[in-house]
Amino acid sequence: MHTEDKNQNPIVRHGENWSEKVACEIARKLGIPHAEYDLAINNGEHGIRSENFITPGDTLTFGNSLIEHVVTKILEEPLEKGQRSQTISRVFAILRHLVIAPPKGWKTTDHIIDAYDVFIGYIMFDALVSNQDRHNENWAMITDKDGIKSLSPSFDHAASLGRNESDEKRQVRLTTKDKGQNVETYVGKCKSYFYLEGNRLKTVKAFTYFASMSPDAGLEWLDKLNNLDRNHIKDILSAIPTQIMSDISKEFCLAMFTKNRTKLLECRVEIIKNKKFLEEQGKK
Repeated sequence: MHTEDKNQNPIVRHGENWSEKVACEIARKLGIPHAEYDLAINNGEHGIRSENFITPGDTLTFGNSLIEHVVTKILEEPLEKGQRSQTISRVFAILRHLVIAPPKGWKTTDHIIDAYDVFIGYIMFDALVSNQDRHNENWAMITDKDGIKSLSPSFDHAASLGRNESDEKRQVRLTTKDKGQNVETYVGKCKSYFYLEGNRLKTVKAFTYFASMSPDAGLEWLDKLNNLDRNHIKDILSAIPTQIMSDISKEFCLAMFTKNRTKLLECRVEIIKNKKFLEEQGKK
């Protein structure tokens, strides 16, 4: 699969087609609102296709613009350069007080109600598939022709599941006895683009922080994850042709899923602890 740089020179990105498709199907299993992606071939070249998820009259405002508006217009503070402006507290404030509504078509559950609650699911999903690319232009608000604002579906998940690794490196990580090279260590290094006190958070830690500010929603997302097992992922992977995704790539993805799922489910203890703290604070 290839795209183009700013000078319109072709850039080949191996594995982005299957990583996008696999991530899409995992999101579907979890019930996460997402852009639809399908494997495609154009003039003999493998790629991906996706339908536009906004309708005529809609306006898409990316996270970077929302953050800039809050920081410079409302808080009247200087805006940090690059991704450092994307702090947990700012995203929380934007989703709770500016966007508010969940993606169109979202059916409210017991605890997943508004844009922020749904976004927690996006962050859990990022940690599950080791997506390190949820930067401030990879989430957005949709404003429809009537001025109603809502969270966009999750989109652009190609930088997931170790798609850029070679099969040789995947094989080493799957079989090595060196703890510094194994799959658990590999996924444990995965970083998000969310910052707290100037530090870039790892994906699982980012989920814990986001979930702790709406713990019932976070725990419900973990319940959904608990119902997703290896067999579901095997079914998704088996549907991808081997000429597009090698068997070793599939094995590596399954191993990544297993390790990340375990780490995420372990977050339940800390989220419950934070929930109790919030409840105690509310009584004062």
